[in-house]
Amino acid sequence: MPNILYTLGNERKPMEYILWGAKGHGIVVRDVLDKYGCHLQAVFDNNTELSSPYQDVPLIFSPEGFKKWHTLWSHDIPLGFVVAMGGKRGKDRINMAKYLSSFGLKPISFIHPWTSVCSDVVIGDGVQIMAGACISSRVKIGDQTIINHMTNVDHECTLGKGVHIAPGATLAGCIEVQDYVMIGTGATVLPNLIIGEGATVGAGAVVTKDVEPNSVVVGIPAKNKD
Repeated sequence: MPNILYTLGNERKPMEYILWGAKGHGIVVRDVLDKYGCHLQAVFDNNTELSSPYQDVPLIFSPEGFKKWHTLWSHDIPLGFVVAMGGKRGKDRINMAKYLSSFGLKPISFIHPWTSVCSDVVIGDGVQIMAGACISSRVKIGDQTIINHMTNVDHECTLGKGVHIAPGATLAGCIEVQDYVMIGTGATVLPNLIIGEGATVGAGAVVTKDVEPNSVVVGIPAKNKD
């Protein structure tokens, strides 16, 4: 059972945690976890040109910086993590989650309190469900998948690992979204389709047929991008 923070009668104890990712998505994630009383201890990123987005939390660079910081952490206190890297970075999220887990940190899955999520939804490790999302019955969500603001995932959809559903996208019923897919802002996917591994659906596209792995589709109806 993943460390899930949500409001469906099964709330977990607030955690001390870190963020990997110091840009916009991480700022939003912290706001959600603040609502649950979690305590952010540090932010990490590989981009040394960034500055900390918070006055009260240090920004530390690179896996080597994390190792040094972690040696000073009290190992008597459980520590969770969220990989806050959105967009077409599903494999990066999965790999970073494996790295942090190897130090004994626990991936946090969370559901923003302002959502509608059916009680039988199956949620993997490190899943991030943002404000306004509506997720219907018998949906399965893989590890390190982001379901962003105001998205709609209808009944019996299966989402693989490292998926990102961007704000305002709609998935109709019985859709299979394979690993590392990016579905753009405001896109619509019609029922009973398969979105192949590593594919990208452009913003505002309307998908009316299966999408091949690693392809990019755009437009209404969605077609392969030249």
